[in-house]
Amino acid sequence: MTRILLVDDHTIFRDGLKRLLHEESELQVVAEAADGGEALAYLRALDKNNEPLDLVLLDINMKGRSGLDVLPLLKQAQPTLPVVVLSMYPAETYAVRALEAGASGYIAKDMDFNELIHCLRRVSQGGRYFPAEILDRILQHNLSAEEFTDPRELLSSREFEVMMRIVHGERLTDIGEQLHLSVKTISTYRSRILQKLNIKSNAELIRYALHHQLID
Repeated sequence: MTRILLVDDHTIFRDGLKRLLHEESELQVVAEAADGGEALAYLRALDKNNEPLDLVLLDINMKGRSGLDVLPLLKQAQPTLPVVVLSMYPAETYAVRALEAGASGYIAKDMDFNELIHCLRRVSQGGRYFPAEILDRILQHNLSAEEFTDPRELLSSREFEVMMRIVHGERLTDIGEQLHLSVKTISTYRSRILQKLNIKSNAELIRYALHHQLID
């Protein structure tokens, strides 16, 4: 039996995924959390309660800290516990960053359910699972900085998340509310993003995202 901690801030999504996983006899969601804080609290309580856990299924886009911000903290709390990152964005957008942060797998929310099951089984057996379309990028990621550079690698996880929200048309005020940050902080992130990518406006940022196939 693979015992799973499911971390996602949407209750309906968690309930639906639990029902689907219930059909798989060897996969069981034994705990759930709505954000990174709850997930960390659960992991820290594991040592006291002596309750086994085999895998964490972690959403990226959550209120407060993103999954990529929480992932290193989860690995610090339980270094050997594998984490599969779940995202609304395609693998090309976040998978390499998830790998850098310590993830053992990555799956997009629009993927077929059978692929998710395959991913969870493989990771629970000690393997890794990343979609085929980003395998070349993972190989390139292992090259030296001189051999492979990408301006996106200059952005922090939070800056990248803010960028993706901007190019999807979210206002700075709305981004701040979703991430529980002030508009001034979000504006600072935007300025850093534009500076690092050598871009002058949101329109140029959208063209950049389209050129790099970050959005359709």
